[in-house]
Amino acid sequence: MEQYSRSLKKSEARHRYWHILKEDQDFFPDVNEMFTLKFHDKTYEMKVNHKYDIMTGQLYATYQFLEGHTITIKKKSEKAYELEAPDTKPYLKVS
Repeated sequence: MEQYSRSLKKSEARHRYWHILKEDQDFFPDVNEMFTLKFHDKTYEMKVNHKYDIMTGQLYATYQFLEGHTITIKKKSEKAYELEAPDTKPYLKVS
């Protein structure tokens, strides 16, 4: 099983995207092709944009990704991936 792993940069955490470096672009589908990303018990529809960024705002609805957090993406099939982010925690619920 192939995997992609690295730490998030400050701008990525703040602006809710993950930039894919040139040497890692072959791991992901082509630009603008949809793929699924499973994270915990939910599956998200994602794509790599023309700047080789994955816009991750929908993940931030529940989880807080911060600078330095490690993300590991495992390729399950050609267009199906699974995310592991051990440092990332859900936002605290206010009651």
